[in-house]
Formats: sequence, structure tokens, C-alpha cells
Amino acid sequence: MHYYPPPPPPPVPCPECEKRNMREFDRFGFNIEVGGKYWTHIKEVKACCPIKVRVTNSTYNEITLEVNGKTYVKNRTEFMKSSWRDYDSF
Repeated sequence: MHYYPPPPPPPVPCPECEKRNMREFDRFGFNIEVGGKYWTHIKEVKACCPIKVRVTNSTYNEITLEVNGKTYVKNRTEFMKSSWRDYDSF
């Protein structure tokens, strides 16, 4: 019989990222999740209103967003100040 090896353990979260996430949640009420949908303002797409975007990557100081197949980069602090999370309703 062939036995499969056990799955690798989950990655250990970075303590600095965890601190930042706690601070952002306390200040803005949400954390950024890759693959999550958010409403934000991108002047290159629509000058007047917020639009629905999907986060494709999140680093310490930049957020990569996707809208209609195009990619945009926004400063993390500006994104947090001008955005809100789109939750699925139940």
C-alpha cells in the first residue's frame, strides 16, 4: 500500500503583520483579504463614484486591484481611508 505524507503545517503568521492587521481593524473596521471585493475610488476608471474592485495582492504599503481585467496599484493607507468591504448578504 502507498501512504501519502501528511500535509505541511500552516505557515506561521508574521508578528508584525498581525500587529498591523489589528491596528487597521481597530481604526478602519476591516482587514484586507486577497481575493476580497471592496468599493473604492479609482479616478482612472470613474472620476465621480466608487467602483467595485477585487484585491489581487497586498503588500506592506501597496494594494493591487483588478477592475474589468485591468490592474491598478493604490497606496495602502489611501485605500484603507477611501474604501469599504463588500460583504455578501445573507
